[in-house]
Amino acid sequence: MSAHRTTSPASARSGFATLRRRALGAGIRAASLLPGGVGARARYLRLTRRMDRGEVPAAWRGEMLAELRRADALLARGDDDGAVEWFDKALRVAYHASLHYGLEDSPLITDPDGFLAPVRASAVGRLLLAPPARDEGPSRPAPRARAASAGASAAEGSAPVRLLVIAQRNWTFVNPVIDALEAYGFEVRRVEVDDLPPAERPTRERVLRARMELARTGRRLPTPAALAEPFDWADVVLVEWGHHVLTWVSLLADMPRLTAARIHRFEAYTPFPLLTVFDVVDRVLFVSPHVRALIQHLTPNLERAGEIIGVDNFLAYGLGPEPRAHRDPHLLAQVGWLRPVKDVLFTLDLLERVRAKDPRHRLQLIGPGLPEDPAQDTAFQARVRRRIAQFPAGAVQVLGARSDVPDLLAMAGWIVSSSLHEGVHEAVMEGIAAGCVPLIRNWPDARPYGGAGVIYPDRWVVEDLDEAVERVLRIEREGALTEVSAEARAWVVERRTASTVTARYAEALSPQQPTAGEEPTGSTRR
Repeated sequence: MSAHRTTSPASARSGFATLRRRALGAGIRAASLLPGGVGARARYLRLTRRMDRGEVPAAWRGEMLAELRRADALLARGDDDGAVEWFDKALRVAYHASLHYGLEDSPLITDPDGFLAPVRASAVGRLLLAPPARDEGPSRPAPRARAASAGASAAEGSAPVRLLVIAQRNWTFVNPVIDALEAYGFEVRRVEVDDLPPAERPTRERVLRARMELARTGRRLPTPAALAEPFDWADVVLVEWGHHVLTWVSLLADMPRLTAARIHRFEAYTPFPLLTVFDVVDRVLFVSPHVRALIQHLTPNLERAGEIIGVDNFLAYGLGPEPRAHRDPHLLAQVGWLRPVKDVLFTLDLLERVRAKDPRHRLQLIGPGLPEDPAQDTAFQARVRRRIAQFPAGAVQVLGARSDVPDLLAMAGWIVSSSLHEGVHEAVMEGIAAGCVPLIRNWPDARPYGGAGVIYPDRWVVEDLDEAVERVLRIEREGALTEVSAEARAWVVERRTASTVTARYAEALSPQQPTAGEEPTGSTRR
């Protein structure tokens, strides 16, 4: 009797998807040999498909240069839309995550001038990266007569500050700011740009075309009708994230009375700080001094903004209670570890080294984990999976995404930051608040601009694996874990108490000119 093998619907769908991908890949490879625009598009698709898989093909730079040449040729023929399309393709290749978020050195960091030189030298780049010569600026509403000072409330006889916050989908980090300012006395509204009519939303393509239009003709982008009333209502508009949404706001024909923007780390690894018209941005808020230094190096246009101000993030879980007296001094914790930029391999090497001295050391990995099916691993994930498998059972605990992160950190002895680059690394702040001793690698990609030492005390920062091992073993050998934990907790309490962080935002986002005062650690006003 013959056996009949059945195929599940899921397996059939997976097999069909694989065949479809292979057929598409074969078609793109064949088309890439063709001359002209068809072949150029196919080569672009072939390259970006490989980069999407985490590869860094040696051909990336040559393809980027070819796309810049095509953009310049189209510009010379008067085809501005075509020029913008191919310039954007060049930017998408140059700023692809595989080049900057993997374990290889990011060319944006190691040689920023060399990295940007072809973009700056192209004819399209000279138009779009320079301040627009023909821009007469936007129109703005007249100041409100009764705009309040920071923290004034209606009960005190002054109108509250009206703050409009603009963002696109990612409100995670700004919602605590909004909540705190509302409690402080601000009146706050939100605008989600994806709620605008589709034809008026700030897509990447629309923003680049508008930037070209401003450079070529001096004409600014019509402001969506849905923003007219909110802009007239607000004393201050805060744009969260300094990516294409900020560039879009800086191109509008009708802008708010006062425009502020908050920039994190992510935006430095996009081309949009280079494209933003900072002349019309009144205040730029940075949560990281070394990110500010990097963007200042990448584009002199940042210095054309009205003011540059340092602020902090709010702790996601607050300061929490006083840390527990009893915790496992041999337990290391890392929150967020799956992406290559987090370089968990550094932490696993650290664990191996300290376990060689004391096998009681363990590591908890908190946050989204590896795919259930190892066949779905990226090359980096496969390396991490093999490395974890080399440890004895229980030495590495992969906990996945958790809702009880503060409780987990309260039981750990150490919070580890092994990243290649960070802005601040808020998970470390959360761990310190929970009583963990910080072990912070001097993020390699941030070193040229100050590194982790512009955020944290130098004594907490280690330069390499040897220093990391020595710090762990020395503090444990000296029995100093409790003392160092208390010192670190006091440092965070001084800087991240909600009232302290809120006061800085209230000052920075008040219609009145911010006054000189104490800045967050490592940051200064321009």
